[in-house]
Amino acid sequence: MLKKILLLSLCLLFICPATNAADGVIVEPDTIRIGLSQGVQKVEFSVSGSYQLIESSTNRVLGSVLENDRWQVTKDGSRLLLFKNGNLVSSIYGSLQLLGNKLEISIASGRGSVTNKSGEADLVILGANNKSISKHNLTGSEVLSASGQSILNKAEGQNLIRIYSGETSARYRGNLEIRPDNQGLTVINELPFEEYIYGVLPSEMPSAWPAEALKAQAVAARSYSIAQLRSYSKYGFDLLASQTSQVYKGFDWENPATNSAVQATSGQIMTYRGKAVDAVFHSSSGGYTENSEDIWSNTVDYLRARPDPADTNDKHYNWSVTYTQEQLTDLINKAGYKFSKVTDLIEVERTSTGARVKRISFVGLDANGNPITEEIYNANAVRTVLGLKSAMFALNKKFGGNRNLLEVTIRGNGWGHGLGMSQYGALGLAKQGYNYQDILKYYYAGVEISGSYGG
Repeated sequence: MLKKILLLSLCLLFICPATNAADGVIVEPDTIRIGLSQGVQKVEFSVSGSYQLIESSTNRVLGSVLENDRWQVTKDGSRLLLFKNGNLVSSIYGSLQLLGNKLEISIASGRGSVTNKSGEADLVILGANNKSISKHNLTGSEVLSASGQSILNKAEGQNLIRIYSGETSARYRGNLEIRPDNQGLTVINELPFEEYIYGVLPSEMPSAWPAEALKAQAVAARSYSIAQLRSYSKYGFDLLASQTSQVYKGFDWENPATNSAVQATSGQIMTYRGKAVDAVFHSSSGGYTENSEDIWSNTVDYLRARPDPADTNDKHYNWSVTYTQEQLTDLINKAGYKFSKVTDLIEVERTSTGARVKRISFVGLDANGNPITEEIYNANAVRTVLGLKSAMFALNKKFGGNRNLLEVTIRGNGWGHGLGMSQYGALGLAKQGYNYQDILKYYYAGVEISGSYGG
């Protein structure tokens, strides 16, 4: 029983939106802090552009970071050890920050004037007739470096941090913080909020998909981020870079098509009764989305069941997996139970649509050979414990003599929890000519799409 309560409690963490505004006004954060990794033993990085290293506890400037240098940070007790090109250069108490220096850029737009500013934080962009242009809506504008090269959404002239992991590496916009944690080091990427969405969108949806599907995903990702802001504040950041929050792979995954979708929807989020929508989404619905209380536990008014005929694909339909009796025993025990042997697997209840298994019972023997039955619920816990792509499945069991369970084959459709927007469904609707507002309002019941934060 305790394990079932724990599973339900964990699910609640993902459905309850974080407080995101004061007095009912939703405010765009200037920046967002993303936890790239936790508990790592070393961090290696280099930069392009202009950066400085800062010891956070004292605000001491440790020096400038040159593009040809390779840096490494490790932990020694309560200290951070900073190496440059293999040589120890500093011992630090507290955290280490890698902060980008301000860049000198020029902005020109149409017949508007040219404004030179040192740094993007106080950047003023003037278009035709001296009207201001949002820094996230630069259609028809050009951002030039001092050498005259265009740097809008390109690497040239930008401050970027490259983080190494074995033989691979990834680049990130913005700044970096490395702080000690109980197991090692936590790595945090702090960057402008909209630039974070640049790195999320192509990580969550293929950039070759139709523009309206990409726009729908951009608004969903932006809404989710606002609703979940500060979810991990005790660790020093707002969201994780993994699927636990939403996938963020940084600058190298950016694409002109996805960046355009972010810019085209700049400042737009979904709201429900004045609050940012916790816009959870999944890959493929299998033909039906579900009510929140069937998948997790509590009722969320905008996460309602929908038939989803536009969700058709060859990747996530008609999948199957076969487990032996021994493998089923291992699966349930990994969830925290104590079975010596699973003798049956019984479907108990389905969701309101009838599409997914909401409750399932494992029947078998405990460590002392006594009969034991444990029930798993809701639908998301069912798919998680069984290690399945979705809870939309049917069982085909095979028994031996004395009704001894030999194996079970599970056949199903869909991929993901089945709440909110189906990404393949959004693809299908976009191909049918629906715009991104239509798509979002189909999957999230009763929501409004604001034109800007607080709007």
